[in-house]
Amino acid sequence: GTGKTSIINHLLNLGYSCSKEVSREIIKEEISSEGEVLPWINLAEFSKRVFSLRKKQYINAPENSLHFFDRGILDVISYMKTENLPISKYYQDECEKYKYNTTVFYTPIWKEIYKNDLQRKEDIYHAIAIEEALLDTYRSYGYCMKKIPKMSIKKRVDFIISKI
Repeated sequence: GTGKTSIINHLLNLGYSCSKEVSREIIKEEISSEGEVLPWINLAEFSKRVFSLRKKQYINAPENSLHFFDRGILDVISYMKTENLPISKYYQDECEKYKYNTTVFYTPIWKEIYKNDLQRKEDIYHAIAIEEALLDTYRSYGYCMKKIPKMSIKKRVDFIISKI
């Protein structure tokens, strides 16, 4: 709901190495199979699956080269925090072990483009709470958060590239 995936798709079209979002795919699979590993039914189990796939993306990303992630493993902790779920030592340790670049770009909530769909059920107010948890979590792990201005996708990508 912030344009993040559109930015990743644009970066991919420009030839950059990127990892796409995995949670929407999990949700689609669970809905089609009438499963219950969905964030609005079983966030703990859903988080475990998302964390595992994002960790795999991190491990499989090319080394010593520029790579963009749609979301990181820390995002899982942030979502769990908004629902007051306990954060295991395993998640915390893995977030310390698998570090991203110290500067993390983030797309702020953009009410004008935010919309719900089959995979995104949280309302704008819950999305704002998630954003606050994301910023807090990343900062608590020592990351510097760089806000991407609300502009066209091309200008947003140009902004990111200019800051690298």
